[in-house]
Amino acid sequence: MGIHSLFQGAKMKRLSLSLLTKILFIIWSGEALAIDADFSGYLRGGTGLNLQGGKQECFNSHGIPSNFMRLGNECSFYSELAITFHNKKAEKLDPVYFMTQVRLQNGAAGARQWEAAANRDINQLEAFVKAGGFSEIEGQFWIGKRFYRDVDLNIFDWYYYADMSGVGAGIEKIPLGQGHFSIAHLIQANETLTKTSVGRPVLQALDLRYQSQPFFAEQKLNAWAVYAWAPASSEGANQYQSTDGYSLAVRVEGPVYEGKNNFSLFYGKGTMKDFNIYANSAVPASENSQNRAWNLRWVEDWTHDVSDRWAFMLGLAGEFGDNGNKSGTGSNHQWQALGVRPIYFVSDRFQWVFEAGYSHFKDDSEENAGVMVGDRELSRLTVASQLSLSKSIWGRPVMRVFVTHSLWNSGNQSYIAQDAPTFANKTEGTSLGYQFEAWF
Repeated sequence: MGIHSLFQGAKMKRLSLSLLTKILFIIWSGEALAIDADFSGYLRGGTGLNLQGGKQECFNSHGIPSNFMRLGNECSFYSELAITFHNKKAEKLDPVYFMTQVRLQNGAAGARQWEAAANRDINQLEAFVKAGGFSEIEGQFWIGKRFYRDVDLNIFDWYYYADMSGVGAGIEKIPLGQGHFSIAHLIQANETLTKTSVGRPVLQALDLRYQSQPFFAEQKLNAWAVYAWAPASSEGANQYQSTDGYSLAVRVEGPVYEGKNNFSLFYGKGTMKDFNIYANSAVPASENSQNRAWNLRWVEDWTHDVSDRWAFMLGLAGEFGDNGNKSGTGSNHQWQALGVRPIYFVSDRFQWVFEAGYSHFKDDSEENAGVMVGDRELSRLTVASQLSLSKSIWGRPVMRVFVTHSLWNSGNQSYIAQDAPTFANKTEGTSLGYQFEAWF
């Protein structure tokens, strides 16, 4: 009777909870703490209103490969969470190390707290193993799915140089001269075709990059070259031709006027005309525009972190090329983008931020309802007050309250309307709201 009563009512609940807590503590302290892992991540989001009275709608510059002038122009939530397991760390007597990394991404429209499936997504961005410290071959070896990219232009939210993120394998940071060399083999599979004569078509890329070679004064030279190809294939009556292409690029980095500067120059042809691994791996036999296409691009990125009360970000980029379509209208296109972000430090953690920019896009083959589109322009001015973790351009987390005004020409109306339908028949719009960004 006494023993039985011990396991009744509130006493039973307290005993069970205490026992469960002890078991979890034993498991955690005995096993989980033995796992050597680091957590890191990235998080950003924005929400606001338009002056029509509805939810904020973003005004994007279609055709330019970035979120041009992102301050006050992010209308959704995005997050990444990465876990890096240190399977074996390098030691003095044994410098070999192994690590495993997994990164998950989640995105949501930000319309409400609980969102329908159509307004949210989740994806595995990284899953790879990396090892180094071997005496047989110098360098760092990796296999899997990963970010494989270099520098970014922050105010355009754009990894513009050597971004070949994907699936494959490679060797990084092989000492060579005063710099280091990396080589990777990347494979991008077709997502829609599965049963051609070669199976699922793939675009393969051989990526070569040389980094941090002293150049002149305090400048360093980086070089990047890619050759990418896909074989011919067929699926029933559908015939697909072989396709290939290459890209060549250089980047000079170093101090300019007390700030940090990157200047890059690119040339890409065929499958590498857009300087990434997303070209078509199954090109119809009757269509040869991809193989003929080419682009010449340049990017200037300058930041000056803190000079007493002011800091600056400056981004300039442009491209001229040929889309390879030789029938009908012209095939040339061009675009330019300019953005500047001055930051005034009222105190170590309170700042005023200003952003102004202009973009221009023109494609000689672009038509809308049978009428040539011509020049497409977009300008934006944003003012924000922000609370930042530190007195720096890169102080994160950061929280902002902003107001942003955008203007565009009539040629850009139908493209602006794709993301901002409320403004379909307008040539300007104003938004106000809140924005945050954090990395950890």
